[in-house]
Amino acid sequence: MRSISWCLITLLLIAAALVAGCTTATTNGTSANTTAPAAPAGDRLVFLTEEYPPFNYHDGGRLTGISIDLLNETLQRLGTGQTTDEVQILPWEVAYNRTLVEPNTVLFATSRLASREHDFLWAGPLTPERSVLFALREHNISIGAPTDLARLTIGVVRNDAAIQKLVDLGVPAANIHQADRQEELPAWLDEGEVDLFAYGEGAGRMLAQQGNGSVYRFVPVYTLAEVQTWFAFNRNTSTATVARFQAALDRLSTERDADNISVRDRILARYVPEVALAQMTFRTEEYPPYSSAANGTVEGVAPDLLRATAGRLNATLRSDQIVIGTWADAYRSGLETDNTVIFSTARTPEREALFQWAGPIARLHYVVLADGNRMMDAGGLADLRIATIRDSASVAYLRERGVPDAKVRYESGPGAMIEAVSNGSADALAYSLLPARSLLSQHGIDPNRFAVIETLGEHELYFAFNRNVSPLMVNTFNRTLAALKTDKDAAGVAPYERILYRYVGPERSSAKANRTGAMAVVNLTAERLAADTAGTLEAINRGAAPYRDPADPEVYAFVYDTNQTMVAHAANYHLVGQNYRGKTDVTGKAFRDQFLATALSEGSGWVDYTYVNLAESRLSEKTTYCRLTRGSDGHDYVVCAGTFRDGGP
Repeated sequence: MRSISWCLITLLLIAAALVAGCTTATTNGTSANTTAPAAPAGDRLVFLTEEYPPFNYHDGGRLTGISIDLLNETLQRLGTGQTTDEVQILPWEVAYNRTLVEPNTVLFATSRLASREHDFLWAGPLTPERSVLFALREHNISIGAPTDLARLTIGVVRNDAAIQKLVDLGVPAANIHQADRQEELPAWLDEGEVDLFAYGEGAGRMLAQQGNGSVYRFVPVYTLAEVQTWFAFNRNTSTATVARFQAALDRLSTERDADNISVRDRILARYVPEVALAQMTFRTEEYPPYSSAANGTVEGVAPDLLRATAGRLNATLRSDQIVIGTWADAYRSGLETDNTVIFSTARTPEREALFQWAGPIARLHYVVLADGNRMMDAGGLADLRIATIRDSASVAYLRERGVPDAKVRYESGPGAMIEAVSNGSADALAYSLLPARSLLSQHGIDPNRFAVIETLGEHELYFAFNRNVSPLMVNTFNRTLAALKTDKDAAGVAPYERILYRYVGPERSSAKANRTGAMAVVNLTAERLAADTAGTLEAINRGAAPYRDPADPEVYAFVYDTNQTMVAHAANYHLVGQNYRGKTDVTGKAFRDQFLATALSEGSGWVDYTYVNLAESRLSEKTTYCRLTRGSDGHDYVVCAGTFRDGGP
């Protein structure tokens, strides 16, 4: 079995909590006879485990996970008639102690440590696991060397393998707090009872989400160990029974389907992004600046986001996995071929049930463009010959506008579409605005010659996954992509912002700017801080009205102290406690420093900058009103609220 780094599973756990009804492991394409001859009745085993996603957990009331699926397939081949319905979920300490004393009891998934080697008989391995120490993100804890751990208090589940590792690293026993239940660990961290807690990296993310809804609340700051997990049998279990079980488990690595993928790897692909991504093909078209063949590779907003997302999942996509061709071929492949993803795909009502979706990538304007150098009748679209791409979102728009099908010239690729308007065989083209202008320029045509004669609408672009891809995988990909939009680097800029700035640049918002609303929120917040600082900050962090405008949720209050530390945020309280001095927008402008400077020098004013517009999936120009106010606690605060600039003057 290949070695897999379990940092891949970090965001998969949140998807595991949301996706119900994952299919039980099957053996597609394996030999028909997967059940071995019936084993002796004495081979009947008692299987014990804990709730520990993604290895073993309940999803929609059903037990699933990597270990459960591997066990299910092993039992089919073992031929005892047992099923995973018999698996008992218990607290780890209870399950561990029972397995030590009860014959024919099996505990999984168990780290095989030297200190445990003679306590059990072993079958495996199942999968590798990384044990890490988690800290609260805002505490900015850094572990430079193992000796740093001796001064910290660390929470751990009783009888967990991490206890011995911590002792070996010199952590005093008094600093190791043992919990009876894993759910206690995040509560201890939040309440300040411990500085860190030890847990599996993937499962720890699930605990973070269960504790307060944010997978990013806790961050791994130190890796304790990377170990293989196994089935641990009570020592009095028959060695022949363990050997038969091992032989059945080994078959999962040797039996392969028509695509030469083993049963084990099929199971891992459901849960482990690295494995799943290695089996996929990503198809696109020439669609600059969102995807374009250049320098022997495929570049643009979407491929860069794809590679960045894969990188976060510890996967490196091969060059042959990203294929550029005609949209018609890509679209057909996405519908008909397993493990296929097409991009950038407009998510329309007609397509909704045809694919699984991850995104959005960006939002585009769809228009009809015509050459201003040509004289045309002033009639409607129905009088024009319009070129577009077959199966593109523009087709539905044209039909909605009543354009006869006979008037539409369907082209297989963008080059043919541009050629049609260039040689006069079409009067206009229907396409998304920015790619259309880029394509015209690529073909040596001045895009400024072409004017928008009809705005068709807006659509967001997505990665469209074939319906047979694991829903768990799609959700993991989607959540990792979302993190690229919000996770800021040391300079204060998210990867998504850098990618959009590189290829597209800032755009005006489609929504109307609300400067009046922003000023009203700031002034009201300032007045209430002056009257009751503590109560007002608490209400802001709850996102309560009027600190977040119910009529325009993009207008919300956020407050800094004069050290530029965020003390309240109505849209994302997880930002509270972070210091923003010197942090910039994607253009390099330290706009938060300007909030403070403007408030201190002028009392109030507006600051312009560039910021990610998540509601519209674009980089937009933003303006924020800021005001200095003194709180009832005697401290000064900078109160802010902003709005994205619209297309007006």
